[in-house]
Amino acid sequence: MVQRLVSDRGALGDGAAAERKVVTALFADLVGYTTMSERLEPAALARVLNGYFQRMSDAIHDNRGHVSTFLGDGILAFFGALQPNPWQCDDAVNAALAMQASMREYNVELAREGLPALAVGIGIHRGPGLAGLVGSRERRENAFVGRTVNLAARVQTLTRVHQAEILVTDALRAELDDRFVLVAMPPEIVKGIDEPVVTYAVQPPPRRPPRLRARRASAYWALP
Repeated sequence: MVQRLVSDRGALGDGAAAERKVVTALFADLVGYTTMSERLEPAALARVLNGYFQRMSDAIHDNRGHVSTFLGDGILAFFGALQPNPWQCDDAVNAALAMQASMREYNVELAREGLPALAVGIGIHRGPGLAGLVGSRERRENAFVGRTVNLAARVQTLTRVHQAEILVTDALRAELDDRFVLVAMPPEIVKGIDEPVVTYAVQPPPRRPPRLRARRASAYWALP
């Protein structure tokens, strides 16, 4: 995609270097990072963060997502931005569940070393935006910008309000496979959004899930 955009830009100018797409944005943020950063020595903090970023990135990549950037202790990832993906919403929620499971495993390792446990809040939203090369003459990067990203970040902040690790918007819920277990949360006002935002908490899957419809064998659980 980057090669195509660079080629288009050279032939047609800056206006061809971006396109409108409907993409799923996932925003994740560590809970209690400020307190942890004050307690740990810089070397220990860097090691903990690097382990966190690696595990979260692996979960995202394994579910066909793309890590766009690290924002402090936050992670912004996209599904369906680099190539068409009709199951981008399912993939994003599967990635969030994988991140949740990986975090539990990582906390076991941290506990063995006497380090504090980590918790992560994840917000996911689907919507339109501008995908492509954006930036200044000196520095351009492949990005996705727009209200969709902002709302995913706002939904992530609601994980603390609702005491939920993973929250999705109503727009994303409408596109999800019905095997996902969701719990409706009370509408909340968030900064920059006129109407209260309705979100749904994603619950971990049951131990022995039923067989999926033939629509997509890998959409949620692997078939037995």
